[in-house]
Amino acid sequence: MDTNQLIAFEQVVRHGSFSKAARIMDISQPTISIRIQNLERAVGGELFNRGGSRLELSELGRTFLPFAQKAVETLNKGVELAQMAKEGRGGKIVIGTLPTLAAHYFSSTLAKLHKANPNLEVIVHTGHNQEILEMLHNGLIKLGIMTYPFFNTELKSLLHIKEPLMFVSHCKHQLARKAEIDIKDIRELADPFLLVDWSMEAKRYQLELISQKRAEFEVPPPTAYDMLKNGMGAALLTETMVAQDIADGTLVKLNVNGFPQIYRESALVQFKRETDISPSLQTFIDAFKDEVKNNSCCLVK
Repeated sequence: MDTNQLIAFEQVVRHGSFSKAARIMDISQPTISIRIQNLERAVGGELFNRGGSRLELSELGRTFLPFAQKAVETLNKGVELAQMAKEGRGGKIVIGTLPTLAAHYFSSTLAKLHKANPNLEVIVHTGHNQEILEMLHNGLIKLGIMTYPFFNTELKSLLHIKEPLMFVSHCKHQLARKAEIDIKDIRELADPFLLVDWSMEAKRYQLELISQKRAEFEVPPPTAYDMLKNGMGAALLTETMVAQDIADGTLVKLNVNGFPQIYRESALVQFKRETDISPSLQTFIDAFKDEVKNNSCCLVK
């Protein structure tokens, strides 16, 4: 039994005639008859009642028909999805990313990607840099988004992203009421200043802000964000993380005099040994790059 036999059977039933089915399939009538005969030998009996004025399915044919139709439907769907995968409109995308990079322009990329290509299967794993590296090593993912710079010589950067960091507090915090803010105001009035470890450079600058009279308060980005939303402290967060809250007026950007502009840097990476990128992954890369470029809070290098 082969697929050509199943397709021939399905077409004969659909059009009610060997000759019509042969024309639709662009083959000769003897060829379609041979295919049906071979299929009948495989299933163990005649699929049609011969000798009548009109073509009718036998009991065996009626029993076998839904399974043949399902097989042909599955085959056609498989061919369709394979073509979509070849064109980058289907297939599977498996990506690893840092938890703090799993939202904002990353999630908006996935939303737009699904809307444009609903047949793309997307799986996202999260972890820290070392965990992402292990996932790449194990083949669980083909692309990863991790902190930049990375020092593994096996990796190559497909996209380098720089996100400006900004001082933020709740709109009712005492710092939000000051038109002019100096570094000493952050030290004395943040209560507390929430240190977020974005990078070595960012941490060094933040440590200089902490008053020697106060205890260090270091927390992950999501914790700092929640604390700010609850009215506590001030922190250095990415613009993408707080853009909506600033637009809503819940959080306020603090313009601090004398503090240099620093960035949180990340990169979309893959192993250098991966010389080929599947069409589906390329579709994601293109969409991700466009979303980053269109995000006024991000700089692409």
